[in-house]
Amino acid sequence: MHSAPNSFTGSQSLFDSQERVTLFVDVILPVPVPNLFTYRVPLSLNDVIKVGARVVVQFGSSRVLTAIVSKIHHLPPQKYSAKYVLELLDEEPVVTTRQLELFRWTANYYMCTVGEVMNAALPSGLKISSESKIQYNPDFDANPLPLTEEEILLLDAVRQKQTLPYDEAVKMLGAKEVHKVVKSLTGKRAVILFEEVREKYRPKVVKKVRLKRIYEHRDNLEALFKILDAKPKQLDIVLKYLRHVPVLKSPGLNEAGIDKSLLAKDEISAASLKTLIKNQIVEEFEIIKSRFEDLNAISDFQVKLSPAQQESETKVIEEFKTKDTVLLHGVTGSGKTQIYISLIQKVLDSGSQVLYLLPEIALTTQIVNRLRKVFGDQLGIYHSRFSDNERVEVWQGILSGKYQFVIGVRSAIFLPQNNNGTITG
Repeated sequence: MHSAPNSFTGSQSLFDSQERVTLFVDVILPVPVPNLFTYRVPLSLNDVIKVGARVVVQFGSSRVLTAIVSKIHHLPPQKYSAKYVLELLDEEPVVTTRQLELFRWTANYYMCTVGEVMNAALPSGLKISSESKIQYNPDFDANPLPLTEEEILLLDAVRQKQTLPYDEAVKMLGAKEVHKVVKSLTGKRAVILFEEVREKYRPKVVKKVRLKRIYEHRDNLEALFKILDAKPKQLDIVLKYLRHVPVLKSPGLNEAGIDKSLLAKDEISAASLKTLIKNQIVEEFEIIKSRFEDLNAISDFQVKLSPAQQESETKVIEEFKTKDTVLLHGVTGSGKTQIYISLIQKVLDSGSQVLYLLPEIALTTQIVNRLRKVFGDQLGIYHSRFSDNERVEVWQGILSGKYQFVIGVRSAIFLPQNNNGTITG
């Protein structure tokens, strides 16, 4: 086993055997303060906390904030007693080491704090909010569940006031304690939180329905028709489903089912559908769907350069052999975009990433419509007209390798691209 080093910025384990090691992290907080802040890592997180991951920490007496781990070490702060990290939000980093370097460089160049850069760089969907309300759950039955003194105290306060602002709970129990208590009471279904301390990002969930697999066989389906013959509303739903999904001709289609909303458009009886689900004839399920699925339909569009465009592309490639920046000059309508597309394809084919920057949002629609015909689902789009969830989806898509090519405005420079072959615009 390895011995513990003095400090490190990676995620390697510090355990030699069963030795108890106290770790500390320096974190970037989204506040205009020039220095980083040091927090103590709970022993349970020693082996999983990583540089670039998000953590929830107490800042001051009542604020709870998202922070980014900048460094992991075992040196306690000299001027104050380190508070514990309250929660680790990520198993894997959401900010890369190169991004952290960019945050620091930007703060130094523009004479601001690294926390301000982080606040501007991260989409708000990756942050948490402590502007929460705690509400008593009327369905809660406390009899079978043991409660601690702190839980009883908080629960009584919530009962009396009906809803309790999170900051009031902090004043009552302290920021460190309230986070643990609220989390426990939520798990016991004693309280309900709205705008609770959690990630704002939510994946797009689509509700779908499908026939039970037993009815993919002709005899069973015919038997079902006889049963439903006296229940016309339920039979109508099954027949409408079969119009969309011919299970006898293509049983494999039944696995994917159809969107529940598609049936709703046909003015079905909600009660009848609920009965079909209850009677195990139809089943309801959910899938996570990309918000960009409809945008990114791949076509067989091919880029063909004219002799003049081909000559310009060759010159650009030659210039890149000795220069980091190359200017392609041409009047509007001269065919520059075709050259860009060809160059981008070459970079992507080499295994590198591409960032296409535009000066303003208004230009994205026509450019995106053109580029998505070529690059399909490799293309991510990032700008402020997209929702928080959509921007988080692009951010996470880059980290996972889904989006190798991103088009966006200036803020896209902060995206977690670690293998950029070119930035164009």
